Amino acid sequence: MSAAAGEIRIGAELVSAPYLLDAAAANAYHDGIERPPRRRPPRGIHDDKDAARKAGFMAPIAGGEQTIAIVAQFIADNFGMRFVRGGRIEVSLTKPVLFGDTLTSHAKIVSVDATHAQLQIHVENQRGEQVLTGTAAVRIDDA
Repeated sequence: MSAAAGEIRIGAELVSAPYLLDAAAANAYHDGIERPPRRRPPRGIHDDKDAARKAGFMAPIAGGEQTIAIVAQFIADNFGMRFVRGGRIEVSLTKPVLFGDTLTSHAKIVSVDATHAQLQIHVENQRGEQVLTGTAAVRIDDA
């Protein structure tokens, strides 16, 4: 549900429901952006256990854009068109997301000016590790 304009206040915190990024979710996302196949090789750290292990990971890892999409959807779900039209997001991917990780998105409003609210955002896995950190902005008005 979108936060109402009156609910935008410094210090307000939002936390998503846990999201299980299992192989099925990762493959559905992958197929959605890679069909028809483009330039990516058919097997690699994102879809092959052996390739992931050879690269030093315990399991295949999700594409970074999928983790970004999860937090962007969380912000859009909470702020609606105030994020979609005139908002922004800037993130860093800080740890790989493994298939089977459960992700929780967090946002805290840290400042408000005449036109936008600034948010500190992060996504953490079930081990409490931050896998994404960054900032976002949403418009104050609904127009």
